Amino acid sequence: MAELAGRTALITGAGSGIGLGIAQAYADEGASVFLADIDSARLEAAVAAARGRGAQASGITADVGDLASVQAMAAAATEALGRIDVVCNNAGILDDLMPAADTTDALWRRVMGINLDGAFYVCRAVLPDMVARGAGIIINTVSISGSRGSRGGFAYTVSKHGLLGLTRSIAVTYGEYGIRCNAISPGSVETNISTGDNWPPIGRTLREKGLSTRPTRAKPNDIAPVAVFLASDRARYVNGHDLVADAGWTVY
Repeated sequence: MAELAGRTALITGAGSGIGLGIAQAYADEGASVFLADIDSARLEAAVAAARGRGAQASGITADVGDLASVQAMAAAATEALGRIDVVCNNAGILDDLMPAADTTDALWRRVMGINLDGAFYVCRAVLPDMVARGAGIIINTVSISGSRGSRGGFAYTVSKHGLLGLTRSIAVTYGEYGIRCNAISPGSVETNISTGDNWPPIGRTLREKGLSTRPTRAKPNDIAPVAVFLASDRARYVNGHDLVADAGWTVY
């Protein structure tokens, strides 16, 4: 039997990268999925791909950094799925490895708005119904930058530290209501978020130091099985955990 059969899931940032990998894995495991992405073309392709794998799938173009957009997304997901069993807060952006002194107000707000505010908005939107039903699973894509200081730029690193705190606070606050909230902290993954070469000198130095110890680079489909596990009954006793999937990068 498919591991997530009968389960419903809302996945943000599902148009590419890790989010797309999770959407495909959930579809393969029998979940009904509602996908959200800021890029409408990628979203449409992701929904079609999930349907092609036999899943009930729909979606909406959404900006998780915008409160009204998140509220509309949560309402549409609830209407399409009937209920939301699993939420994967996966949408996120990088910051060109900018150090603190070079981080503009606009860059800071944009990164925080998507990486941290967005996850908060989504959690706040779905938690009341989860509490009422006495069940729910929230999975936040964090990063090893959430526990390290040198795997991303200033704003990105701070946002991911905050997202790990959000994960733990929800876990301890809502665990008694049957809700589990966990984090996945990937290492280096081949996604749109990690491409580009606009880094400043300090950022380039950090990048080269990181690359010198990086054991391997993952594909999005290497992370997706972790999200399947955390959404499954096999993880029913796992709450407030930061599951690192980095091929041992952080132990070097």
